[in-house]
Amino acid sequence: MSDEKMTCFHQINLTDAEHAVFERVRRAQGLDSVADVVVWLAKVRLRKGVEHVTGRRRGPRLVTSGGKPQ
Repeated sequence: MSDEKMTCFHQINLTDAEHAVFERVRRAQGLDSVADVVVWLAKVRLRKGVEHVTGRRRGPRLVTSGGKPQ
């Protein structure tokens, strides 16, 4: 498998009100496009979902003795 990202685009039809919300988020987060906002929001939601399921903010970490990598 290639190291390149596989990107698939889908068209999402937005109402004017929805587009205005996405535009406010875009400006607040300093993103380049509404498409970037959609991706950013999806990632945030996935992170929160994982945190809810695992009780941790990040993925599992390798446990080392003495707190130092071996």
